[in-house]
Amino acid sequence: MAKILAIGNAVLDTIFTVEQHPKEDQEMRALSKNHQVGGNVNNTLYVLKQLGHETAICSTAATDPESKQLISGMQERGIDCTYIQKFIQGSTPNSIVTLNAHNGSRTIVHYRDLPEVNFDYFAKIEIENYDWLHFEGRNVENLAGMLNISKTFLDNQPISLEVEKPRDGIETLFSQAHLLIFSHHYASAKGYQDGRSLLQETAKQVPNSNLVCTWGAKGVWLKSINGEIEHISAIPVNPIVDTLGAGDTFNAGLIDKLAQGSSLKEACEFANQLAAQKIQKRGLDDILNAKPENRAIANIKQLSKAKATVIEVGSIGGVILIMHENEVRAYENNCPHQNVPLNEAYKIDVNPFENTMKCSVHDAFFNIDDGECVDGPCWGEHLTPVSVRTDEQGDIYLA
Repeated sequence: MAKILAIGNAVLDTIFTVEQHPKEDQEMRALSKNHQVGGNVNNTLYVLKQLGHETAICSTAATDPESKQLISGMQERGIDCTYIQKFIQGSTPNSIVTLNAHNGSRTIVHYRDLPEVNFDYFAKIEIENYDWLHFEGRNVENLAGMLNISKTFLDNQPISLEVEKPRDGIETLFSQAHLLIFSHHYASAKGYQDGRSLLQETAKQVPNSNLVCTWGAKGVWLKSINGEIEHISAIPVNPIVDTLGAGDTFNAGLIDKLAQGSSLKEACEFANQLAAQKIQKRGLDDILNAKPENRAIANIKQLSKAKATVIEVGSIGGVILIMHENEVRAYENNCPHQNVPLNEAYKIDVNPFENTMKCSVHDAFFNIDDGECVDGPCWGEHLTPVSVRTDEQGDIYLA
């Protein structure tokens, strides 16, 4: 496999899983909290490592206690951290992420006061020892020189550039990369309605680069050198569990296949599949085995909005299934008041007009939509959601 060096940011993420994203001036309780290392190229390298490649990162780190946590976290991922430029000024970059437990969408608040990798530091790296260089499209002032010496001194090694956001002067660097990977955030900010229109215009400026634009549920557009613009549809996923890192996973799949000699379309198809696989699980660990449970736990025909159905699932225990606005809602069969099943004493009473379910033990009423207790002894607490998906035949699976 290939030796891959990626240049970009490394971040500490704090992830709060919530019933729904908070509104302004709203206070809410998170369902869970966890910490992990993050950042675009960091995540991409972690997936590439799992795909069998030798990976290294060129980034910056502070000298605060959190930087040790960040570096050790990357090393645990199998990423070579030899090329970490240390700065006394500034602190470890942090992102606060809220993750919607029902649809996997995420909102990110990022803080950074740490300098970026400078050109002089990068220039000391023996880049010719690597088979592929991947750059995050930021730090444009220093990035220009990095790309220039990479293009000048490397013979056959591909150079890829991720363009996630619009940044002043980034377009002047496009011709230095063999592969440009655009996000829909960049395309939308530039006024494009889809990836096709972006690639059409970009190809006029950089005819000798391979071009890719990802657009979430709209799929992927691609254009190889001298080729036509093609489109690959997004793979339907239900439910979506966690979208954090999906784009980074796509980039890893793309680089993986291109490094093995696949065509751009073949690489995009694999990357598309890998990203769809990722959003069906939380995090990036064991990404290649991130496959949903193969055995259906129920069928949608068994459910209604007027009745709660309890299914016993070995890995979880009891799971409550009920319809809400033509969608399946699933929760662990455990009342947060005294940690007993909602049907411990009797069946779970459902009020389809109020859209509530009642615990049979101490009359706690829970919203069907989000599992919040709206009346009773555990007011304000929530049932624990269970991620499920439904296929075209209506079979329901654990996600």
